[in-house]
Amino acid sequence: MRIMSFSLLRTSLFCSIIGTMVLSLFCFAVFAQPPADIDQRARQLEQQLEGTTDLNKLMEAYRETLQLMGGANRGAAGVTGTSTMPIRPAETPEEEVLRRREVINSQFRQMKNRLSLLPPGTEKPQLPEAVAVEGYLVVHGGEKELFSNEVRTDLFYTIKERFVGNLIVGHTYDPARGRFDGQKAYEIQSLSTKIDVSGMGGKKCVRRGSYSPSSCTGWTHFSGYEISGGERYPQFHSGVVSAETEEDGRITIVAEAPAAIFLGDDGRTNLKAGCSRASWTLSQSEFEQWLEQGELTLRRDIGRPMGPSPGCSHGSTMTLYLRVQGEPAEECQKMKSVELLVISPRDKDRHVFGEHSNRLTLELEAKTVPAHYADFIEWTIPEIEGSRRTVFPASTLQAPKGRKFTVVYEGLPEDNNEFGRKTVKATLKVDSCRKEATREVRIFYPRDENNNPEGKHPNWFYYWKQTPAARPFGQNVRIGYHCTGIPHEKCSCRQRGVIGQFNPYYSGYKTINVCNLKTNTWIPKTFYAELPAVKRSKPSTLSERNYFSYTHIDTFAVAVMHEFTHFNHFHTFWPDGWKEHQDLDGDDLPDRLEPEMGFHPGKKQTHWAGVDLSDDEEFLTLEATYDYRTGTFDRYDWAKPGKNWPE
Repeated sequence: MRIMSFSLLRTSLFCSIIGTMVLSLFCFAVFAQPPADIDQRARQLEQQLEGTTDLNKLMEAYRETLQLMGGANRGAAGVTGTSTMPIRPAETPEEEVLRRREVINSQFRQMKNRLSLLPPGTEKPQLPEAVAVEGYLVVHGGEKELFSNEVRTDLFYTIKERFVGNLIVGHTYDPARGRFDGQKAYEIQSLSTKIDVSGMGGKKCVRRGSYSPSSCTGWTHFSGYEISGGERYPQFHSGVVSAETEEDGRITIVAEAPAAIFLGDDGRTNLKAGCSRASWTLSQSEFEQWLEQGELTLRRDIGRPMGPSPGCSHGSTMTLYLRVQGEPAEECQKMKSVELLVISPRDKDRHVFGEHSNRLTLELEAKTVPAHYADFIEWTIPEIEGSRRTVFPASTLQAPKGRKFTVVYEGLPEDNNEFGRKTVKATLKVDSCRKEATREVRIFYPRDENNNPEGKHPNWFYYWKQTPAARPFGQNVRIGYHCTGIPHEKCSCRQRGVIGQFNPYYSGYKTINVCNLKTNTWIPKTFYAELPAVKRSKPSTLSERNYFSYTHIDTFAVAVMHEFTHFNHFHTFWPDGWKEHQDLDGDDLPDRLEPEMGFHPGKKQTHWAGVDLSDDEEFLTLEATYDYRTGTFDRYDWAKPGKNWPE
């Protein structure tokens, strides 16, 4: 009777799963024409399913089928350009991870209830259960290459990749005792959700002197980047973070950064990021301590000594943050009379790093009813990557336990994405029950100080350069501050009211400047600026005198768009440099093109008579920001004052 029941269990669960996968392997022939060895092994697995009652063999067949599916998937993807899965993938990586977790845990629940049917002499099987995890990895890296003791390549960057995944816990069942024996194996599977590249800069020598080979006479500057299309869901490398249990019981965690290629502004040079991988090995007790605490932060120096070929430069690091996602708080009868109240912080509280101390302080305080539970409150405190976090009173726990703590963050982070909305969570656990209370806090930096990690220019310039507001029309450009690179007497930023400039004779290729917005705008507190609202396709804008107004990060965005448009115009209209005889009216547009563009070739300023707009090229440039919507980049502005902290 047990054998029959077990056979039914095997047939209903594994045959349906593995059989479907094996059938799918044959179906892949339509798209990918899998190799004969995959086809042959698939048929062998199909035959092995018939009549077997060995649960471990079935699980081995299941794992091998998954591996074969992976190979067939890659083959199909190479031909069809799509990622084929035995079960239709979800729309987003978050939904896909949830789908996989539900499949695994559904199987776990079914098998768990039937394991008692196993005969006592059966080899111990392992049943997988999935737990939700999430996190991110950050690479602070660089590439450096030497030639004749001179720097030939010098590149630095920060890559941050967020991910979601499942921690697969293999529970070992002992048929002789009729229960799980506590022996476990662990594995992590993950999918990327977001990739950011910031703080990028550097150069590479592309031309050397004829008489002195060690002397570089031509440089290309890295001004853009590309992320391999294979990194994006569902067409991307899934192993952002992986983990598996070794034979000695230790757990090895491996993190791999996305494939980033940095582009030179000469249009030909590119360099692949060399800082891409780190691994850590934890004992089982250390790993399970993380599971208990819920959060884990690991760091690794991944640089290597400089040499004659590009490589991950000395001092490069990778940081991995992992968090076990909490399940919905369980409500128990005994907890209904217990209250958990967070006193501090208040919801949506705003906190800013000090202008001189470089510190930010969070006060955490909660109480319970009855009061004696308060000492058991556990706090989940947000990380600010790049800022050193200290908790007072000191606690060795990842989630400090107590009613009151002070948290101090020291040093502004490098990444603008580390500012903004964070969550503080208080959790009270009593036996198998718990209550939770969360508060949103918002993290800001002082706008006009220069206490950012670079320390050269104001914080707003340092952080806004990392945002999409610094990529006009989606293009990567180099942005200089105020008069950088331009002789003082030629610098337009010395005039109040000027918020940006492009100087074709002194600026580097694809380089524009944004002026000091605090000194150059008419209302320094808000960076208030106005630009004429003009567009030739809207005749009313040629006769009326209307203006668009901008503040904070919007002012920065339109300044970048405006100056980048000047750059485009110059290189489009004057590829060989400006020619006076082709521009007799001096409006920086070739006279021969003006009639078709709606300008008078004999007038320096055709439209808006009585208002000094400089010339027709300036009018044409003003059109570029006509369709810009204020508020587009509000979610990136975490300056005080700023869009999210108005004064």
